[in-house]
Amino acid sequence: MTAAIHPLFGELLACSAFKRWNGVLLLVVELPDGSPGTVRADATNILAAEPAAPVASVASTGLVLDGDGVQTLQALVAAMQRRPGIRGRGK
Repeated sequence: MTAAIHPLFGELLACSAFKRWNGVLLLVVELPDGSPGTVRADATNILAAEPAAPVASVASTGLVLDGDGVQTLQALVAAMQRRPGIRGRGK
């Protein structure tokens, strides 16, 4: 949270989704007590021009890819599936 007037200012919250309510962009977050909540996106640095430094592993936080990233991932998965001894689920 980057809005100095917000009660959770300075806290790092896990975000799981975006949603709009009355035209306001909100983030669905996990609050410090573990309960779900929403915060205004403009009270955070989620839309910052400069990406924030990673604070946890991708496996624990999820991953967001742009179009190029999706294409690169798709090519990597396809290449791995062609390798002998590598099998996907259900095969």
